[in-house]
This record gives sequence, structure tokens and C-alpha cells, in this order.
Amino acid sequence: MDKVIASEISPGGIDEEMINFLETNSAKLSIENSILYYGFPVYKDYDGEIVKTKFLILSDRHGIILLQTSIADDIEKDNEHLNQSFSFIETSLKRSKLLRVNRRELAVNIDGYTFNSKVDVDNIPEELDGEVLSSYKDVEEVFYSNMTEDSLDQAIMHEARSIIEGSKALSSISKREKITDSSQNKLNILIGLESEVTNFDIEQRKIAINLINGPQRIRGLAGSGKTVVLAMKAAHIHLQYPDRKILFTFYTKSLYELIKESITRFYRHYSGEEPNWENVDILHAWGGKSIDGVYYNACVENTIQVMSFNAAKGLYPRDPFRAVCENLQHHTVESKYDHILIDEAQDLPNEFFHLCYKLAYGSEGKEKNIVWAYDDLQSIFNVYQRTPMQLFGNDGDGKALINLEEFQEDLAYGQINDLVLYKCYRNPLEVLITAHALGFGIYSERPVQMLENESHWKDVGYDLAPDQVFEIGSRVEITRDRSNSPLSIYKYQEPRDIIAYYKADNLEHECQWICSNILESISSGLKPQDILVICLDDRNAKSYFSNLSVMLIENGIRSNNLLTSTASAPAFKINDMVTLSTVHRAKGNEAAEVYAAGIDAIYYERNNRSGRNKLFTAFTRTKAWLKISGINQEAEFFFKEIDMSVANSPSLIFDVPDAKEIETIQRDLQERSVGSRNIDIMVQELIDMGVPESEIKENLGNIKKGR
Repeated sequence: MDKVIASEISPGGIDEEMINFLETNSAKLSIENSILYYGFPVYKDYDGEIVKTKFLILSDRHGIILLQTSIADDIEKDNEHLNQSFSFIETSLKRSKLLRVNRRELAVNIDGYTFNSKVDVDNIPEELDGEVLSSYKDVEEVFYSNMTEDSLDQAIMHEARSIIEGSKALSSISKREKITDSSQNKLNILIGLESEVTNFDIEQRKIAINLINGPQRIRGLAGSGKTVVLAMKAAHIHLQYPDRKILFTFYTKSLYELIKESITRFYRHYSGEEPNWENVDILHAWGGKSIDGVYYNACVENTIQVMSFNAAKGLYPRDPFRAVCENLQHHTVESKYDHILIDEAQDLPNEFFHLCYKLAYGSEGKEKNIVWAYDDLQSIFNVYQRTPMQLFGNDGDGKALINLEEFQEDLAYGQINDLVLYKCYRNPLEVLITAHALGFGIYSERPVQMLENESHWKDVGYDLAPDQVFEIGSRVEITRDRSNSPLSIYKYQEPRDIIAYYKADNLEHECQWICSNILESISSGLKPQDILVICLDDRNAKSYFSNLSVMLIENGIRSNNLLTSTASAPAFKINDMVTLSTVHRAKGNEAAEVYAAGIDAIYYERNNRSGRNKLFTAFTRTKAWLKISGINQEAEFFFKEIDMSVANSPSLIFDVPDAKEIETIQRDLQERSVGSRNIDIMVQELIDMGVPESEIKENLGNIKKGR
């Protein structure tokens, strides 16, 4: 029996007693395959009052059974509370065509009972007779009498779960209709994929619904649903505690609309109305004069001088945001938020977490309601995860301000503050395997980066082959289970249909290949907004997108070029437009079909983390198809790695390197490349000013020759 604990349980009380009874007797009651919800779902009635369900058991042998624990003095009030929960749940289920047998009857049976072991059975109000249980023997009888001979169909169970848990709120975002009955048609494959991922797995649901007092960490691969889980969590907090002030912050500006829409949909699913945006702030981590942000607002509200971008860049050229946040550490910042949710934590500096710590109410770390989520293996700046002490710092005595292991001891029954999402719902298996292979450089001359041990690989969904040992110098085979990725695409597509590549002679030919494939995909039923082109070649991105835009418009297809957008927070997707983006702007977003163009540019970064991380981030944007292109032999270099990855899938096979040796090499490369990075910046600025590239190259050649 799976448990979803959404509210704190008083130790030693009647609720903990009921959970223990149901767990202990799960086989006897035939609820081993059920889901037990505590303190969930939560609804808002017409008077604005919060109605929280006490116990809900969703079982394939019983349907839905509601239990409202009660004390004798409040039995009538608690029974009315139960009736409200019953009414809300029944109404929600009846909105589903799949769950309606007819106007009045549901495919899922619902029953509700009030439980009070101390009630005087002779004095139960007449209208409550039969609805009040006074012993655990009565509870047993309820499950026996409601048990069906046949189990509910799994499709019915999935639909009921998605409605109860709120994931159904997302299912209407993209409505698609078939244009052919062919199972090979891209549109039909995409419809199947989107249907498959509508329901989160149980671990995602637990994380989204579970609310604890204190800090909480969520980690997992890109595409494991962390942004949506956080949005769901924000909606539930706002629903249960409407007067509390909530902050949802993130790194990628283009995520704003997705986050707001997700919070709205989840909140509306349970309340029937819009969130109160006066108490929910969705803010970019930085912000500025034209857009609110956590740093900018903190400065304004605490009368602190805002540091300009140029000043920050002068202090930390590679990470100017670190400079502005570090500057705030020397100032007093007043607490403002009851709950802070931080997405894309892997891309935010430690100093930003110090700021969030100040902004959160609570006199000490375990009282700070801060939830942060980060992608394992996806930081553009650093592959290695940081500990809570590194993120939030320590007190004057060197003690960590936030210690998850220590705080776990004080949490209530069933609550966890460090959670891992193993499933990746965004990427087909071969795409994810290939993204890891190229992201680490596993099939290159030597690995560029590597996870430290077998446990870390297990955290991201891989298992070591039996009888193998993960130690330096040993050859290992680690395998990813197909059940941790979308499965329906493999019924109709071979790996080579999912991942394709093309070597061009020049940029124009490469753009022609991309354009031709886009037109073919649109003719197969994909919409322009289902398609994303990511340019891996930062220096030539403008040329790529200029050529592509012209080619597409000549064929009646418009494009959303994020490089030329003047909006402070441009929409990443626009209806009937193909999205053109750099790697940085694509982070946190996804598309059905992704083109990773200009891979040859990464050849010159093939031995350092920044280049490899760009590949990983670009590849993992796709929900279905990945097409990779580049020019000449530099592109061919990576195509060979892709071939090896696909051949070995679903495994990665490599000799375990010495992580310390890799770290030393990377540090040396980083130090040696500072000058090169500065030259790259100057070259790009000259190109932007209109200086011909031939003239730039000639002058750089003269500098090297000492003229």
C-alpha cells in the first residue's frame, strides 16, 4: 500500500493509529495495491472555507473509501466535513467521460464513514446511523462489504488517481486530433506519448503533495518533472494556507509562463478559482528595472543600492549574478516569505541561497520553509552537486544552517526532507543514454566528467551489472531500466528514427537540411510550436537563425527567434511558430522535436565540462525526436560517439576513471582557457558591431605573430 502523507500526523493520536491499522491489515482487507492519502485532497467551498479530506483510500477492489476520524463532541461537525469531501470528490470524478457510466452512476464506487472509537453507540444521532464506525471491527466490515469480485480496470484507476491528485489539471493543455490512422505517424506517436506522461508516477505525487515544516530538497534528472512538482506544491500550500506569502523563483526567464499556468491549473482544479496573486510571487532570481526579481526586489524593499550588470560583470565575468547576491550579504534584508520554492537550483550561486535564507521567516534553519529542486548532471557551470551547507552556509561556530539529516529526526510520521525522482518523463531512453554518454565524454578519448560512485549512478536511474565492482580501472556496464522512460514510442520507432544526424559541407546546407526535416514533420501533423532548434554554435547563432528564418518563411512557416526578441521575459513557445534558441535560453523547456545545430562548434570544447554540458542540456530538451547536425569532420567526431551510445543502449560501458585526475585536468583547462574566453567575448562584440569576420581573423593572426 502506497502512502501519500500531505499533513502532519500527531504522534500517538487516533490518525496514526488508523494508519497503522490499515498498513498492518492491508492483505486481510485486500488493499495491498491501494493508495492511502492522509490530509488530501483539499478543496475550497463556496464560502471560501478549506475542506481537507482526512483519509482517502483508492483501491482497485473497493473504489474510493473516505474515513473521517472524529472525537465524540464533534461527531456531527466531522460528519458534515466528510459529506463535503464526498461531494467535491464525486463532482470531480463525474467530469471525466471515462469514469461516467451514465448521468448518475460512476465506474468507481465511493463510500464515506466517520470513525470514533469512543462514541456511545446508543447516542449516535439517527441521521448518522450506519455512517459512524465505533471500532476497528466496524472498519474491517466496511472493507469486506465494499469489496468487489473483480478488480477495477487499470485505465479507470489511472484516471481516478489523476483527478484526485491534480495531474489531470495538465491534461487539457494540448488537444490534438489524429489526421491519419497510421501508427507510424508522428502526430499519433506524440498523442500516445502525451497521454502516457499525463499521470505522474507515485513518487512524484508524494513529493508534490507532501508538505512539511522545514527545508526540503528535491533532485532528479532533467525531465523528471521537478518544475511541475514545485508548481503543484505551491498550489497546495496556497490552497491550505491562503494567507501565507509564497515565493516561487527560478533561473530561466522563459519558464515564467509555464510556472504561472501550472500553479493556476492545479489551484483551479481544487478551488474553482484563480490563485490570489497578492500572496504568490513568481519571480526571476535576478530581475531588474523592467522585470521584478528576487534580488532586485530585495534591494528596493530594503533601500539597498542595486548593483548594475556591468559592475557585477567586472567582479565576476563568468557569473555576475554571484556578485550581486554576494553584495547583499553585507546588508540587512528583512524576512518576507512563509514559503520559498527554488527551481533550477543547480544554476544559482550559493550567495542566492544565502539571500533566500534571509527572506524566509523562521529564527533557525529547521523553521525555514525552503524547498529547492535541482537537476542532477545538468548544471551548465558545474556537474557536481552542492551540499546544503555549501548552499546556505553556516553560523559563527561553523555549524550548518541547514542540515537535512539532523532535521529529519524532528519530522512527523511519513515525512521526508530529501527526495529523489528516478523517472525521466521527457526523454526517450536512447536520447537520455546518448545525452549522458556525450555529456560525460564516455566514448571520447577520455571522460570529461564522471559521477563519483555507484550510488550516484543509482540516484539517476542506473544499475550496475551483477558481479561487477565500481572502482577505478575496472570495466563496468551500467543499465537504465526502460520503465524509467516513456515506453509507447518504442512500439513504432526504432532508435535511428528517434535520433538522426547529418554532416553538412557548410552552414547553408545544414540549414537546408533542418528546414526540410521541419517541413516533413509539420506535414506529419506536428505543429510549428512542437519544434525547437537549438544552436550549439554561440558565435554563429545569428547566422544560423537568420538563414533558417528566411527558409521557413519561404515555406509559409514563421519562427520565434529568441535572439532577436526585445521582451524582458520572452515567451519560449508561440503558437504556429518554430522556436529558435541558444542552449542557455532553452534550459528548463522542452519540445516534441529538437534540432541541435552547429555541433561542430563544440569540438573545440570537447575536453571541458562547459562544452559537454551544452550537449547534455540540448539533447535532453526533446520529448520524442532528436536531430543533430554540424559541419565537416568536427561534427563527425561526435557522430561516432552517438553511434557507440545507440549500439550499447540501454547501457553505458566504460572503464571507471580516477575522478581526482579528471578534476585536476578540468581545473588546468579552466585556468588556461580564461584568456580564450575573453577573446571569444571580444570577437562576438566586434561581430555584433558589424566588423567583418575576415578582418577580425586577420587582426587576430597579426597579434599572434607579434605585429
